[in-house]
Amino acid sequence: MKRAVILSGLLLTAVPAWAADPLTGMWRTQAGRDGGYGHVRIAPCGDRLCGRLERSFDAAGREVPGDAGALILDGVAATGDGGYGQGRIVNPENRRGYAARLVLRGDLLEVAGCVMTICRTAGTWQRVD
Repeated sequence: MKRAVILSGLLLTAVPAWAADPLTGMWRTQAGRDGGYGHVRIAPCGDRLCGRLERSFDAAGREVPGDAGALILDGVAATGDGGYGQGRIVNPENRRGYAARLVLRGDLLEVAGCVMTICRTAGTWQRVD
């Protein structure tokens, strides 16, 4: 019995680091050119993080049919000091993928996509939950 308790304790402390990652949760994207925005859920995928579009909204805040389930972030990992990278970000307007560069600042997430050393901001996302 004592061994089972010790083993259970060890297993509970061996939870992967991403399980409590502060980046996980729902994020509201910055409005696009047409004023529309989306809600992206960031969650573990393997040993990294991925983000999928859950809902899309028009400029007036009305939900619109969209690409629910579309992969927006893929294979993102912490790089230290609130930074995340090593993965890809997909622009939903043209479906092109870029090297992801993210910086978490509390409930705000600065999002950028990069090609080689040139990065372009995708705006600041706000935590929804």
